[in-house]
Amino acid sequence: MKNRSARARLALCLFITIPSAMPGQNEGSSPGAAGPAQTESQTAQEAKQATSLSLEELANVEVYSASKHMQRTSEAPSSVTVVTRDEIQKYGYRTLADVLRSVRGFYVTYDRLYDYLGVRGFGRLGDWNSRVLVLIDGHRINSNVNDQALLGTEFPLDVDLIERIEIVRGPGSSLYGSNAVFAVINVITRKPSQMKGLELSFEPASFGTYGGRATFGGKVRGVEMLLSGSAENSAGQDLFFPEFDTPPDNNGLAVNMDNFDTVSALAVFSFRGLTAQVLYGTRQKRTPTAAFDNQFNNPRFQSRDEQEYFDLSYQRTLAEKWQLVVRTSWDQVRLVAPQATPLPDGSIAPDEYLSHGDWWTGEIHLSRTFLEKHTVTFGSEERDNTRQEQDFFAAPVNTTFRSSPTGSIAAVYGQDEFAITSKLTFDAGLRYDHYSGIRGSTNPRLGLIYHPWGHTSLKALYGTAFRAPDAFEIYPVAGAAFEYNPQLAAETERTLEAVAEQELGHHFTVSGSVFQNRIRNLITEEFDPNTNLLVYRNAQRANATGTEEEFRAHWAGGWEAITSFTFVDADDGGPADGKLDNSPRHMAKLNVIAPLLRQRLFAGLDAQYTGQRPTLAGNLLGGFPLFNVTLLSHAWSRHLDLSASLYNALDRKYADPAPPSAPEDSIQQDGRNFRVKITARF
Repeated sequence: MKNRSARARLALCLFITIPSAMPGQNEGSSPGAAGPAQTESQTAQEAKQATSLSLEELANVEVYSASKHMQRTSEAPSSVTVVTRDEIQKYGYRTLADVLRSVRGFYVTYDRLYDYLGVRGFGRLGDWNSRVLVLIDGHRINSNVNDQALLGTEFPLDVDLIERIEIVRGPGSSLYGSNAVFAVINVITRKPSQMKGLELSFEPASFGTYGGRATFGGKVRGVEMLLSGSAENSAGQDLFFPEFDTPPDNNGLAVNMDNFDTVSALAVFSFRGLTAQVLYGTRQKRTPTAAFDNQFNNPRFQSRDEQEYFDLSYQRTLAEKWQLVVRTSWDQVRLVAPQATPLPDGSIAPDEYLSHGDWWTGEIHLSRTFLEKHTVTFGSEERDNTRQEQDFFAAPVNTTFRSSPTGSIAAVYGQDEFAITSKLTFDAGLRYDHYSGIRGSTNPRLGLIYHPWGHTSLKALYGTAFRAPDAFEIYPVAGAAFEYNPQLAAETERTLEAVAEQELGHHFTVSGSVFQNRIRNLITEEFDPNTNLLVYRNAQRANATGTEEEFRAHWAGGWEAITSFTFVDADDGGPADGKLDNSPRHMAKLNVIAPLLRQRLFAGLDAQYTGQRPTLAGNLLGGFPLFNVTLLSHAWSRHLDLSASLYNALDRKYADPAPPSAPEDSIQQDGRNFRVKITARF
């Protein structure tokens, strides 16, 4: 198997490299691919500020991620949201989690270590974001050890380098395979040609936080390049936990236990359709909650996450008809988590958990439009997990627990979009994934898209998705507390959705959807009375039925308002229809951009309401509103940007449900805090 994989990698690299030397080739442009080649006109069009677009142009924004080729959002076989760089700046978003928190139907839970994403009422505590697929320029970043997607300060890309984010709701396994259960989130970076020089930023913020970034972009001897480095340090805040309100535990006050340090770097080189992208990110964060049975207020308990990848892609147009994308990549993720575990005799055991994952990926993708009616897309993908290693070093006797499963994944997929009439389009897609060691999975997607009038879109959608069990669930390593389960099967999901989108005049758009999600074989942590150990089993199911409505307004001069409401009824699929933990029935969002001074000064309001959520202990956390306000000034002919943001402006006291690893039932969140940011371009 290893020799065959090595030969496949060599052949794929040769296939990519040799054509790049061909003169006079016609490169394609696929924003979902890493660092796509672009013409000057395409670059100028993408760089155009959203404030200069009409509502009709905004409604016809093209996306790549829904079908792996460019199409208008109104024609995509899914419900799609696009968040632009302009919006990220004007709303003062600091992380990818901040962006997603403001998107309709999405919510974020923070346990003071990681941010976890909930979608349409499903935000299972402790799921490591494994049921959403996160991409950077089409490159999968979910870990191959526990399928985790990093979203908060641990996200390996500086948000200032994001051009736009394409959020595709619903099952995406027909194109992307495992993890694309509730959504596919494709973060598309700024291109070198959009930079044209040096950019520096500096940002002080609450809790002793300071961050900085230096980025250079431009063309050197025909090679487009972008080089960027970022760093951030936060002292954090002292936090009170009533569960530890005793004198030996400092009366429940965790001191200097909320700090973090991050470093990230991005390098992109593009030449004649060939693009190389290198990304590196690391974060070290202390954990104040004493999770995983650690000693409270012990600074030894901290986690260091590292993620890096090298991605090489080539794209071109073949015979002026076929759009070809070929890519190969190598990824690595690492987690080092020293622990301070109390022993019965009162001493502290300096335990340590480590995980290390490496994998190689190769993909070939083709698309073509026939007779202006058929758009055909198909491709193949191979992923070889060369390392999925976990180690737990248990003191004081230095017992070592290790698991090192590895395996490969091979997949083929195809999709056909057929225009039955000028108003009616049928979309059908299918993908088969073969996993070594577990059963394969076949997942279809069907969509019927109808445009009865010029500015009306009606969509009827059906699809299935799956999540293969990850290495930690099959072969968990956490001391001697878990047992292996090689028979663990994949989770499956089926979704039905109806979407309606309508433009009202030149300034308003209204959209709504009704959806139903059903999950079976839900992987759940259970206690085995026969062995007195924990084990992961396919023991549960879940159902979610709901509706979403969104109203968008846009006026000349940059005024913009977006408001949405989501209602979800989610249960565990049992006879008593028990409610899912961390599942709000009601969510509401309001975003407003107001130009205050001739495109020079803007005010941005990001308001969110999250309804009541059950905790793991069966308690009900109250709903809460949040208001975030940002002022942004473009000065010195757009060479200097100044912004000031106030988060949780009303200083609302609220908490998120705690995951199973934490001793708390709920965890307090940040009160009022601020950030000031200065960005200069030369």
